[in-house]
Amino acid sequence: MNEQEALISAEYSYLYARDILKNRFEKGEDIISKDAEYSYRYALYILKGKFEKGEDVISKDAHYSYLYALEVLGGRFEKGEIVISKSAENSYVYAHDILGGRFKKGEGAISRSAKNSYYYARDILKGRFKKGEDAIIKSACYSYRYARYVLKRRFERGEDTISKNDRNSKLYKKHIYDAEKGLKKELEELEDLKNTIPINYLYGIEI
Repeated sequence: MNEQEALISAEYSYLYARDILKNRFEKGEDIISKDAEYSYRYALYILKGKFEKGEDVISKDAHYSYLYALEVLGGRFEKGEIVISKSAENSYVYAHDILGGRFKKGEGAISRSAKNSYYYARDILKGRFKKGEDAIIKSACYSYRYARYVLKRRFERGEDTISKNDRNSKLYKKHIYDAEKGLKKELEELEDLKNTIPINYLYGIEI
């Protein structure tokens, strides 16, 4: 491939830089900058850093905006956050891998996905994600997981869905419903015990 052939497309310009020049191909950067994938690849593998010319086009693609933030910038890519926020999957991983915390802009998209709502609650919020519960209750699997690993108690809104799935119904009964009943029974027994044992014995008080 010669230089003129390389200028036919973003892909050819990137490959010319990678395989022929093994360095920057400044003449091809304008055409590369029109393609999100090859702008990201050019930044990562050729420049090994920011490719400012390509950031506008990258910022229009949620997947490559996330990858550019993760692998090129090693931090936030604010220009790409609007498009990232429209994707549940990319909003979750951006919160998890880039921000290390909440991504409020993306919570609307996340809340429409049972899977991403569950993981966002578990890994990012480390607690209830009320906005995502309408999506979670449509999935037996994620309703059970949400109850067990996020709420750590019954998730009554999801119980109808869970009851229609044999595997998750059994798991829910074992780890949530029966566990709660067992704890309640233990507490009741402890209360009964407190009422029958002399107070000085319970609390070590000398009378």
